[in-house]
Amino acid sequence: MNQIPFGFTPGDGQNFDLNSLGAMLQQIGAMMQQAEGEGDENISWKTIHDSARNSISQKGDPSIGENQSNSVRDAIALAQVWLDEATDFPASSLNYGAWSKSEWLENTLPAWRPLIEPIAKGLAETMSSMSTDMQGLVGNEEVPAEMQQMLQPMLEMAKKMAAVSTGMQIGQGLAELSTEMLGASDISLPLAPNNIPSLLPNYIAQFAKDYELPVSEVMMMCAVREAALCRLYSAEPWVGNELVDTVSRYAAGISVDKDRIREVMQSVDPSNPESMQELMATGVFEPATTEAQQKALNHLEFMLALIEGWVSFTVERVIADRLENADKLMETMSRRRASGGPAEKTFSNLVGLELRPRLIRDATTFWKYIHMNKNRTAR
Repeated sequence: MNQIPFGFTPGDGQNFDLNSLGAMLQQIGAMMQQAEGEGDENISWKTIHDSARNSISQKGDPSIGENQSNSVRDAIALAQVWLDEATDFPASSLNYGAWSKSEWLENTLPAWRPLIEPIAKGLAETMSSMSTDMQGLVGNEEVPAEMQQMLQPMLEMAKKMAAVSTGMQIGQGLAELSTEMLGASDISLPLAPNNIPSLLPNYIAQFAKDYELPVSEVMMMCAVREAALCRLYSAEPWVGNELVDTVSRYAAGISVDKDRIREVMQSVDPSNPESMQELMATGVFEPATTEAQQKALNHLEFMLALIEGWVSFTVERVIADRLENADKLMETMSRRRASGGPAEKTFSNLVGLELRPRLIRDATTFWKYIHMNKNRTAR
């Protein structure tokens, strides 16, 4: 039996680091203290913010210099001129943003709330319902007395700690996402405040270096993409609203198999710490995807693919005859999506959605077909 608390098992021949254990216990204590102050909130937005900012700070976050800001300003201004010839959607704003990673977090965090909160609420309601059911076991002669004493305080604290724990995970996820963002709307969501096109020049420079592309051309491609998405969400606000509503429909169906939980809990031996660990490993507490949720996920995937397909088609049209490395730029972005870019990672972690490149390619082909037929009709 594993006698090390919290599941820590040193490898053979290794010394157990008591300092690490102490730091871990301090972190758990801090989480429990913070959980006490969370009240009935479904999710801790303070935890999300602080966790993300700390993670970004630890990894380094150079501020944006004047030259970088001017480059972003000029690129977006030129992109707006090019887009005037390619789409009927008007420019969403004459302003621009040149952000560091921390600035991306601060500016987009309000837009994440309507996407994250429905899921957090659904999980919280499920846990609350489960807590009520589990409390009904107290006094049940079939449940061992030791287990009855453990259940109620554990479940109440679990609900509060879940808000903090979920907040920390989301914060870490947003911090990681900030390291891969080329622009505010890089993941095809309406994250830019007031639909002001905004770019992250530090990562654009790194992206250009990694793929051996001219920084100026990568900047222009990102500016066209960002400005196009902002135009879409500004001219057609229902598109962004539909994305949020679809996530809400998915979250409304979050539930767990409470009958199975009751059955499994009765097999837990309070005298054996490993029995609870084995219970958690079975995935009994993981929400099951219902038919209604799967329909919502399919709809969300379809909408995001259409949006991404339209953006890819529009960017390709705009830069094809203007940037020397246009083909290589578009191919690089396609490979980035195929290998799992920030959009795929974000939605996979958030709602279990994976953006399949096949759907994006099909959507791009669809918009090309629409454009060709529109031109034929115009003639």
